[in-house]
Amino acid sequence: MVSDLITVSIQQFQEDCLQLCDQHYPTVHNRGMRENHLGKALCRRMMSTFQQADITPLFTQIDDENALPQPIYNIKSNEFTVWVIAHHLLSANIARRDALVHTIKNVSELFDANTKNYLLLVADHWFDRSKASKEIPSWWLGQLPENIEDYYHDGIKLLETPNTLPVAMNECVELTNGLMQIHHPLKSHASNKTVHKYILLTAIYTVKL
Repeated sequence: MVSDLITVSIQQFQEDCLQLCDQHYPTVHNRGMRENHLGKALCRRMMSTFQQADITPLFTQIDDENALPQPIYNIKSNEFTVWVIAHHLLSANIARRDALVHTIKNVSELFDANTKNYLLLVADHWFDRSKASKEIPSWWLGQLPENIEDYYHDGIKLLETPNTLPVAMNECVELTNGLMQIHHPLKSHASNKTVHKYILLTAIYTVKL
């Protein structure tokens, strides 16, 4: 039930991203959305989806005592807790990827043993010409996406990487079987074609304590 509502929220969130990018053009089109834009917008969408299902959880932002680069949000009811980590991949380098894994490890120590926990990751990235940038889909999914030709037609030659986020999730916090997805919410104003150079990345993990 809760995981289905989260999935619906992500689908609707793509439309929100399109509006956010239009509202903040050209900044978003040059650098992507900051973590607070990503996280708060997704949480607002989830809160709306839950309320439509007659669920009224409490939304809070977790205090950043460890000076972590990513904001952490919490949507909590008596039955479940959704932890939301928003991550802006302005750079695709190893340090930036490791920062996300470090935040996930810290959040895993906050999981609530009295409720069912869900971990939701959201990130975005504009492709550049670097090797690290071209590895992002493979790093996030654990493999290259099936529609690799669509990227190629947009001038993006994706690369594989042996160090993936799903593997890191298993090794660092013992979480497996996440629903890892890549979305492309932006459309070209001129042709209405999908803009593959901008990617929105999401992952949903059901936590078993």
